[in-house]
Amino acid sequence: MKKRILTRIGIVFTLSLFIFYLTSDRLMNEVSKFLVHSDPLEPAEAIIVLSGSGTGHRIRAAAMLFQKGLGKIIIISGEKIYPGYYTHTLMKNHAINLGVPEDKIIASKIEGQVSTWGEGIENLKKLKENNFKSFIVVTSAFHSYRTHIIYDQLISDFGYNFKWSVYPAEDPRVPIEGWWTKRVARIAIVLEYMKLLYFHIEH
Repeated sequence: MKKRILTRIGIVFTLSLFIFYLTSDRLMNEVSKFLVHSDPLEPAEAIIVLSGSGTGHRIRAAAMLFQKGLGKIIIISGEKIYPGYYTHTLMKNHAINLGVPEDKIIASKIEGQVSTWGEGIENLKKLKENNFKSFIVVTSAFHSYRTHIIYDQLISDFGYNFKWSVYPAEDPRVPIEGWWTKRVARIAIVLEYMKLLYFHIEH
């Protein structure tokens, strides 16, 4: 039933985007800007990098924050993507290539649900295990608002007390300005709205 409702809403949303496309570039940009969440940055103990992007832009952003002294440790959780290959291993190697010392990276496989929610549970557990009190979570700009509300919900549900912020990294495949001109970006934005809707239905 929920799947049928989401499919219908997705169709209506896609048609609405098409109408926006015919009327105004400004309105189309507002559609993507709604998905962006950004907090004022302050130094934190850890930098969490979410998996899910193959361009490396999230790791580049995290390495930049680390090198600016905004975090002491980078935390990465990943999944198996091919026999013998894991996203957290690839992301860790990329971070090392960008100048982050290997001993400043905590990388491991997601043990539970492979999703932003499941990854969030895993990452918050690592923070508690290492007695970290503050963190910055890095993800793609179009994914940053949903990341914010998911982490906010998880922190509340588990009764954690963290000082934290979200850093929206610019995704070359899903630009916030002019996203509708790229097929990959169009798909990503529509899916993100559907996932956001599903989150609100479930929680």
